[in-house]
Amino acid sequence: MNSEQMPQSSQIKILLVDDNPLILFSLERIIAQHRDFRVVASARNGYDALAFLQHNQVDVVLLDIEMPSMNGIECLRHIRERYAAISVILLTTFAEDLYITEGLTNGARAYLIKDMAFTNLDQHIRSTLEGTFVMTTHIATRVATLLQQKRIIKEQNISPLFFQTYLLTHTEQQIIKLLGRRLSNTEIAEQLGLKIGTIKNHLVTIFEKIHVQNRQEAITLIENHFC
Repeated sequence: MNSEQMPQSSQIKILLVDDNPLILFSLERIIAQHRDFRVVASARNGYDALAFLQHNQVDVVLLDIEMPSMNGIECLRHIRERYAAISVILLTTFAEDLYITEGLTNGARAYLIKDMAFTNLDQHIRSTLEGTFVMTTHIATRVATLLQQKRIIKEQNISPLFFQTYLLTHTEQQIIKLLGRRLSNTEIAEQLGLKIGTIKNHLVTIFEKIHVQNRQEAITLIENHFC
C-alpha cells in the first residue's frame, strides 16, 4: 500500500514552509517515502503559511527560520497562539544563539540543521508528535552552554560606568540589563510591562548609542562590562 492508497484521515498532515525550492523538493521527496505522511501544502513565507492554516488542519509544520516577509520565529509565535496542537519543527542553516533561544522559548518542538538528506526526519517528526523535544547534538550543546552563560550572567552586574559612558536613560538601562541576560524581546517586554514594539524602538536607540550593529554585538559589549 502506498501513500495514495492509505486513507487520508490516517495520515500525518504536514505543511512545508521554506523559501528555497530545492529544500522544498528535498523534503517532499523524503516525506513521500513514508505512507503515513502526507504533504498537504508548501508555503514560501510565514504569511502564506498562516493564511493556509486559517482554513486547513495540519499536524506538523516544518518551518524555515530565515524567510522574506515573515520569518520563522514570528510565524512560530502566531502558530503557537492560534494552533497549539500543531507540532512545529524549525529548520535552519546556521545554529545562531538567538534563533535557538527564541525558537525553543516560543514553543518549537524541534530545532534541526538543514541537510539535503535530512537524516532520520521521519523519526524526528514522530518524536515531536509524541511530545519529545528533538535537536541535534550540536544544538543540544549550544543550549547547555547558553543556560550556563545565563546562570553566570544573572550572578554578575553591569558596571555603572557603562551606563554613564553611553548616557543611557533609566528605561534603556533596564533593557540593557535584561539584554545582557539574553532575554528575547518578548521576555524583556513582559519583564518591564511594555509593548514589544516599544522595546524594539528602544533597542534601535540603544544600538546607536553604544555603536553596535545588532543584538549579538550588543550582548558581547555588555558582557565585557560585567563587574
